[in-house]
Amino acid sequence: MLYHCDRNADGEILSIWKMDEPVEDLLSLFSDKKGLYQSEVERHKSVKRRQEYLSVRALLLDALGHECDVFHDEMGKPFLPEEHLHISISHTKGYAAVLLSPHREVGLDIEQFSDKIFHVRDKFLRAEEQRLIDSTDRIPLLLCWSAKEAIYKLFEGLRPEYWEQITIKALDMEQCTIEAEVEDRPSVTLRFRIFPDFVMVHN
Repeated sequence: MLYHCDRNADGEILSIWKMDEPVEDLLSLFSDKKGLYQSEVERHKSVKRRQEYLSVRALLLDALGHECDVFHDEMGKPFLPEEHLHISISHTKGYAAVLLSPHREVGLDIEQFSDKIFHVRDKFLRAEEQRLIDSTDRIPLLLCWSAKEAIYKLFEGLRPEYWEQITIKALDMEQCTIEAEVEDRPSVTLRFRIFPDFVMVHN
């Protein structure tokens, strides 16, 4: 079901789907492309992957008012050939999210709350980055992880070890913003929101 939707005056749409329906119920939302979508989901053995695929298309149907195809370029970046829109997609356990913009490139990431983040904090955050936050608290850690994921989706050409090219410079829990520097690219200001089950970060 549609869990959250923001539409701003610039025509941008940010929406989240809670994946609590069976695959058959998700398929019933579609008409024109139902056969195509059914063929695609049958290629995936995982129920979770099928739900993710259909939930993204359900979000697009809700946002745009019609069914549309999502393609991916050679780097895996999604695009909408039938629309004049930039798109970023993210999934976490139980949820799918889409950010659309008619004017600019976008990057979005959602991450479910998990203590696993403590096991990787020294990999994706330098010591000086950890000193900026409370690195014993999983929420700031998840926000920093999600910020680097969103930036990776935003900029093409970052290395597979993209977290090494991105430096978190500030995390403001009151203003809900994250400042980051990106190697050989412009600095980025990201916004975040904390939901009951997950965090969301986007530019």
